[in-house]
Amino acid sequence: MRWGWLALVVGLALTACAKPPVAAKPPLYTTNTAASPEQITFLLPGALTTTRIFGPANGWDSPRHRVVEYRLPGMRGEPLNPPLDLDRSARWIADYANRYPDARINLLGYSTGAAIAIEATGRIDRAERVQVIAISSPTPFPGAALAFVRGGLGVAGSALATGSFSAKTVWDEYFITLYLGSGWRVSPEKRAMADRLREAFKDQINTPGEGRGRSQSASLLLWSLSPEAQASKARITFFHGENDPIFPLPGVRRLGERLNAPVCVLPQDGHMPLLSRADLMDRVERILQGTNTTPCG
Repeated sequence: MRWGWLALVVGLALTACAKPPVAAKPPLYTTNTAASPEQITFLLPGALTTTRIFGPANGWDSPRHRVVEYRLPGMRGEPLNPPLDLDRSARWIADYANRYPDARINLLGYSTGAAIAIEATGRIDRAERVQVIAISSPTPFPGAALAFVRGGLGVAGSALATGSFSAKTVWDEYFITLYLGSGWRVSPEKRAMADRLREAFKDQINTPGEGRGRSQSASLLLWSLSPEAQASKARITFFHGENDPIFPLPGVRRLGERLNAPVCVLPQDGHMPLLSRADLMDRVERILQGTNTTPCG
C-alpha cells in the first residue's frame, strides 16, 4: 500500500507538471490510399520507440491491407505538446477504424501502445471484427504507477553499476535490464549477452530526455480500464516476457482474466521481446490472419 500511495503522488505530480494542452491532430500516418481496404492494421509503439520496433509488420501494406502508423509525442517529428492522452489516442484510433465499417481491424500495441489498443476496442463499432495483440502490456492503476517506481530503481541500479551520472551511459545500461530482465548481472551467460547487446545497439537507444519521458508516460500512470474496454467483444492476445522488470507477469495474467484473453508467456524474456525474440512477429501474423494452430500462434 505504501508503494501505491508513493506512485500515486508521483503520477499526480507529473501530470500537474505537464504543459497546458494545445490543439492536436491525430498522429496517424499511412501511404496507402486504397478506398476500401479489407483489413487495417494499426501499429502502436511504446514510449521512446517508433513503429520500427514492429519490424516486418511495417511491410504488410497492400491494396487490400492498410498499415497505419501511430507516432507518440516527440517521435519522428511529432511535437512534445500536447502530451499523450490515452483516451484521446484511443478515440483517434476508433474514429479512423469506424470510417471503414467493413474492414477487419488489427491493433498491434507494444507497451504504452498496448494500453491505447485496449482502450480503443471499447470505442470501435462492431468490436467483434477487432483483434488486439498486446505485447509487454501495462496494467491498470496502480500497475503503471508502480512501474514508474520500479523503473526509477532500475535506473538508479544502472547508475551504481556503471559508476556514472551521464544520462546516456546510465540509460544505455538500463536498456540491458529492459532487454534481459531483472537479475541479469548474476548470470555469466547473460553478462556475456549484455556485452554483445551494448555493441549491437550502440548509439541507437532513445533516452527520455528533453521531456519525452514525461510527455509520453504521464497519462499512462493513472490509467484505469474503462467499462467500455472491459465489455468489448474484441479478441485480445497478450504476449509477455517472463522476466519483464517493468510490468511483472502476474499483473498481466490478472488483466488477461479481466478481458477473457490468453496470456502467452515468453520464457526468459524481459520487456523488449520484439527485439529479443526473432519468431514473435511470425506468431503474431499467424494469429491476425487466422492461420494459428494454438491460441499463441
